[in-house]
Amino acid sequence: METLGSTSYNFPTQIKCTKSGNFNKSMNFSAQAAPLARATPSKLRVALPLLIMGVFYWLSSLPGTPLPDDPALYAVFYWVPPSVQNALHVPAYVALAWAWCWALGAWLRVPVVAAIAACVIASAYGVFDEWHQSFVPGRYASLTDVTLDIAGAVIGIWLAAWIASRARSIKPQINTDTHG
Repeated sequence: METLGSTSYNFPTQIKCTKSGNFNKSMNFSAQAAPLARATPSKLRVALPLLIMGVFYWLSSLPGTPLPDDPALYAVFYWVPPSVQNALHVPAYVALAWAWCWALGAWLRVPVVAAIAACVIASAYGVFDEWHQSFVPGRYASLTDVTLDIAGAVIGIWLAAWIASRARSIKPQINTDTHG
């Protein structure tokens, strides 16, 4: 029994989930975590697109104009002209759509379904990111940016499909030369 402030907490060392969904004290925590431990590295691929989305969110959270108390790191982003920032939407969303296609390929066995889902997720995130940006001081939402995001997502899916088709068409060359 641990005491935290004036409240006592009793943490069981063993629990068990019954078929009805109730928990009993008979199975240890490691058994509860076993399904997570069985997750293959390929299923953990979703970390990459989520990381990319986190970077996009952070970038779109930067104020539109520098403030006196901004960290020095922000200065790097303020020297990039708006036209270049707009053009960077396309390669950024190419990367996001490709990452989602790659990640969903571990979950969805039909490549076309994974590609469509990746394109929808990346495009929807582009819309969400512009909406989020509309609440940031000195920033605004732009239909042009959403269009560039969607174009980047479509190009990213096309690029993923092209790379996959090239990988399938390249046959491994077997060296049959026995003389070294």
